[in-house]
Amino acid sequence: MLASLRPRWAPALLSLLLTACDCGGGGGEPGECTTRDDCGRDEICVDGRCVDAPDTDAGGADATVPGDGGTCELPCGGACCEAGELCVDDACVADLGPCETSDDCADDSFCADGRCVPYGPPGRDRDDECSRVIVAGTFQPTVQCAFDEAPEGDAFPAHLHVLSTPMVVDFRQGRGPDDPAAPSIVAVFDDGVDGSSEQPTGVIRILDGRTCVQQAELGSLQLVSPSSPPAVGDLDGDGVAEIVAFKAGGGLVAFTWDADAGAWTLLWRSTTDGTTPFDPTGSGWAGPSIADLDDDGVPEVMRSGYVFDADGVLLDDTLGNLPGSNVGVFAVTADVDGDGVVEHVQGHGVWQWDAAGTAWVAESWSPGGTEPGHVAIADFGAFPGSVDWPASAPEVAVVGSGFIRVQTLDGTPILGPLAIPEGGQGGPPTIADFDGDGRPEVSTAGASRYVVVDLDCAADPIGECASGRTDGILWTQPSQDQSSNRTGSSVFDFEGDGRAEVVYGDECFLRVYDGETGDVVFSQARSSCTWYENPVIADLDGDFNAEIVLGDNFNCPNDPSGTGRDCTPFGLDARQTDPLFAGLRCSEDADCLSASCVEGLCRCTTDEECCAGLGCDSAPFVCEAPPAGTPGSGNTCRASRPRGTRGVRVFSDAADRWVRSRTIWNQHAYHVTNVNDDGTIPRSSDAELNWTADDLNNFRANVQGAAIPGAAPDLTARGTPVVCDAEGIADLAARVCNRGTEPIGAGMSVGFYEGTEPSDETLICRGATATVLEPGECEAVSCPWGDPPAERPGVDVTVVADDLGENGECFEGNNLGTLPGVFCGTIE
Repeated sequence: MLASLRPRWAPALLSLLLTACDCGGGGGEPGECTTRDDCGRDEICVDGRCVDAPDTDAGGADATVPGDGGTCELPCGGACCEAGELCVDDACVADLGPCETSDDCADDSFCADGRCVPYGPPGRDRDDECSRVIVAGTFQPTVQCAFDEAPEGDAFPAHLHVLSTPMVVDFRQGRGPDDPAAPSIVAVFDDGVDGSSEQPTGVIRILDGRTCVQQAELGSLQLVSPSSPPAVGDLDGDGVAEIVAFKAGGGLVAFTWDADAGAWTLLWRSTTDGTTPFDPTGSGWAGPSIADLDDDGVPEVMRSGYVFDADGVLLDDTLGNLPGSNVGVFAVTADVDGDGVVEHVQGHGVWQWDAAGTAWVAESWSPGGTEPGHVAIADFGAFPGSVDWPASAPEVAVVGSGFIRVQTLDGTPILGPLAIPEGGQGGPPTIADFDGDGRPEVSTAGASRYVVVDLDCAADPIGECASGRTDGILWTQPSQDQSSNRTGSSVFDFEGDGRAEVVYGDECFLRVYDGETGDVVFSQARSSCTWYENPVIADLDGDFNAEIVLGDNFNCPNDPSGTGRDCTPFGLDARQTDPLFAGLRCSEDADCLSASCVEGLCRCTTDEECCAGLGCDSAPFVCEAPPAGTPGSGNTCRASRPRGTRGVRVFSDAADRWVRSRTIWNQHAYHVTNVNDDGTIPRSSDAELNWTADDLNNFRANVQGAAIPGAAPDLTARGTPVVCDAEGIADLAARVCNRGTEPIGAGMSVGFYEGTEPSDETLICRGATATVLEPGECEAVSCPWGDPPAERPGVDVTVVADDLGENGECFEGNNLGTLPGVFCGTIE
């Protein structure tokens, strides 16, 4: 990556060389100075000596300086600046050379009125105007990490296929509440390739969210159902999340981290009374949901219609395996009618939790005669039904048996039922504002189409339909899901533009769709014979940017290749490219490896111009002609599917443009306010109602966290004195700072390079930050140089903050610092 990034540093390097100096050796007599920085707070440097600053009443133009026999040339905030200094923010600071922007500045400095000046006291500690413009649709994701091979000595080496949704949580093992986040991925792996989903074969693996390295496997403790997603949440009140899953053979099982033993252990298996096993089967694809039903601060666990306490003891089996799908539906709970009591919401009924009787009791207004199905809840507007609902009451989106509808809580229809185009059962719905009009829409996946429906697109619309349709559909796109035709999907506003994107993986590709138009803005090969799995969007590595994690599998029947479903029926060409994806998008030439952006698409002549750096093998793009009708000329970088994929992959944006998100996604029926950032479960009386929260009103969508729209970090570096040990090893050190408006996660690489041309060939060593750098914060980073020059003049060492280019910044060229004349030897 260094070769491609080097040009952005060139102007700053020139400034750095022009302003660097050889500081020589030891100090002089007390009171000697070169600049005002060498003197005390109330002193200035005059004729090489520190003297008391004059009392000038804020530095009038005729203020005099002791010993100079004249007037002050540059009064500044009660002091007088010397030659080589500037007055910035009423403080004298060093003049480090000319600049046009802060990209031209180095050594932890910024551009002020055409001159580079240093950050820090007595000036500013950050750039409050630091921001980056994110052009909608400019997606360039890469594979950040992948897990598709078991580690050596693993007890389950063939368990490499993921059928269900992975979860994300920071278990904070061995770390305090103020330590940097280090999220983990929790996923169930299977060893089958025959298309079945046997309950007794699943193994939970816990992976590092940054590297995908396995942290633990729980199959040795208990096997689970591979087709049922787990859930994570703090059950025992210790502030650390537990893992709950559908146990092999039926019932539930919970795992917990034993800090004393330093290992994962079995917390409980479900029982009827604390002793007698309770192992109901059925609804094999439905995963657990966690919520505090009785507002006592201790959560309950649900699967389908069953309710268990935090110790795994059955509380209620009144609803049993809920209808709506022969392989199960997910429990969705919230206080939907505003009476302070939690309800369980399904397409065919609503039940209130009776805390005293520990049972679900049907609401008097519960729907009757409506069809069951997968549900999601949000506020679509003021719609009175058989009950005079307040305007703040949510409505229910229901998908099942090939139809989509939106209804009031009591079942009064608002939209639909609408048939899913070209058939299919329909997957668990998502809800979000896809077109940016301030009102929510609903999406789902069928057998051959992904579809978004909008009340504005009905025959009697509420507002204007962005696509101009009148059949209730905002847009629909072809897909291939002939196996289950009920796959899940997710939603996230990657670019912070107020229009959510759809993230969906069918049997052949993972795609990101523009929420308003349905255009495919990103595609990547995958394989699955599809269950309820959906991609998850969260901050997987604590870097304050969102990533996508998805599980893949070869678990398909009648597959002679053993690498997943045959995708040729979808119309793939000889190079197996996605026919829906025109190519990697761009807004300017610099966005493309080929340095050629035409009509918003990167143009290429070779495959090598479509991917660079880590992750290319796992994220194949090929240089091919775009689909017919694509504007502009020249080949584009198309997603190719030369083979199937298995295991877990994490995608991040190569340019780090995606906005931040939470470090958690804890269950399939996730709706943000159902879980706290640390994995604890809020009391029902404290839980914010998603549909009433600012910037939410969504379901199976993640949030952008506390991000400021357009906020960005800005990394700088300033060399600090080199220390040599008795063996002649130099400790190269720098002060690395974040001068932007957004935090930067721990683990940022800092490279030290011999000379003034940073490259792989001149790299000496690398260090990394150990803490989160908030705006205005700095950290010392160092690494050893085993064989520095032994005598003068030594060699200049260039420091580069974020030398691997893993973080998008408001200025990319100001990351340099210098260590002049480094050597380890005897000073004469």
